[in-house]
Amino acid sequence: MVDRLTADRPTIVTADAGGATSTIEAEVLIGTDGSGGICKRAIPQTERRDFFVEYPFAWFGILCEAPPSAPELIYAHSERGFALISQRNDHIQRMYFQCDPDQDPSRWSDEQIWDELQRRIDGPDGLQLQQGPIFDKTVLRFLSYVCEPMRYGNVFLAGDAGHTVPPTGAKGLNLALADVRVLSEALISWASAGSRELLDRYSATALERVWRSQNFSYWMTSFHRRPDSGAFEHKRQLGELDAVVSSRHGSAYLAEAYTGWPATTREPGDR
Repeated sequence: MVDRLTADRPTIVTADAGGATSTIEAEVLIGTDGSGGICKRAIPQTERRDFFVEYPFAWFGILCEAPPSAPELIYAHSERGFALISQRNDHIQRMYFQCDPDQDPSRWSDEQIWDELQRRIDGPDGLQLQQGPIFDKTVLRFLSYVCEPMRYGNVFLAGDAGHTVPPTGAKGLNLALADVRVLSEALISWASAGSRELLDRYSATALERVWRSQNFSYWMTSFHRRPDSGAFEHKRQLGELDAVVSSRHGSAYLAEAYTGWPATTREPGDR
């Protein structure tokens, strides 16, 4: 349990296997306890806003022993749904295809999985996936979430404790590292110079990048096939993809957003 969030010394109360409790006091408490953690939930609901979107699809993910199928990531949009072909190293590959959130991965054979993945990426280039033994199967649900504020009293949230993104834009770890970078500079300024200015601005500074990344992740996720989408939506998505890849500015935005933005030095609210 975390307590006394607005006090000069917030506390963490722990209990061992025998039920004996211990209390830890700190001048600053950093909540990095993940999306299911207790730190954000300790912020009173009257002081906290939870923004979230749950998507009507998931990713069926596998890890397999195989060489890479392509030198780069493949994002595939098809009438059967989305697929992602990614690499771990020369011997292990990670691949996904869009599925129902309630899909049971144990009901799929390796042959069925490879057949579905291949059908998702079939196209004029004739690419054939490099297949191999599948040693992990999982269904990954999609959720976008942001907690505001990311600072309450002397408790500061970072990483998944304050926000989650769907994996489509590859922003989860990047955002966590960005949070820590901003927070570390604020803590150093406070510890070395006694200034709390950067600590007071932490939430606003971090949320600027968080919402920018949420927008990009949501946009990348919009290329999935929704259960209620029809032929018009499918054609519209293809038109949007064509506009991105055929435009120098569209391609530049995708590259910049995917690889990440530089640290900002502007004041929160400046435009």
